[in-house]
Amino acid sequence: MAMSTTRKVVLTISGIVLGLILIGFIGVAILVSAIRGQRPSIKDNSVLTLKVSGPLPDYVPENAFNHLFGTPPQSLTSLVSQFRKAKVDKRITAIIVDIDASETGWAKAEEVRGAIDDFRASGKPVYAYMETGFNKDYYIAAACDKIYLPPSGELFVTGLAADVMFFRGTLDKLGVYPDVYQIGKSKAPATCSRKNR
Repeated sequence: MAMSTTRKVVLTISGIVLGLILIGFIGVAILVSAIRGQRPSIKDNSVLTLKVSGPLPDYVPENAFNHLFGTPPQSLTSLVSQFRKAKVDKRITAIIVDIDASETGWAKAEEVRGAIDDFRASGKPVYAYMETGFNKDYYIAAACDKIYLPPSGELFVTGLAADVMFFRGTLDKLGVYPDVYQIGKSKAPATCSRKNR
């Protein structure tokens, strides 16, 4: 039985496509092994630069495609780990923390600050560099020995504040009076009294 021309063309094209896919997978595997095989050499009296930016997720899984198509996002775990490794590494003499408008919460900012304090306990200095900084960025940078901001840089620090609203005057105008009941001993003296209507 002879094969039809259409079937021969389909089989040929399918073979070429499968061959290209196989070559592509082999190429990716070679690139990944080349990237993983290159470890940076660290000379004596080196200064480590760490960047604090973005949301700093707790953990970023290892993914070969992240390395091929750009830098994977920095995770909080790897950042804190780098501080710990640099603390005991004799070749690292200082750290520069490049703070670039991090989107972290206050808890993560406190963890980064704790890692900086832990590194400083080794006697090695930590320097902060910011081009733009907000409250949390300045909070992280304040743990460092020195903070550097270029002349064109901007620092938007408003400080920490709490506002408390008092509605007593408004409630009096509306004729609303609170009923306050006390059960047991109070640690603070009573400031409200019950009014008769």
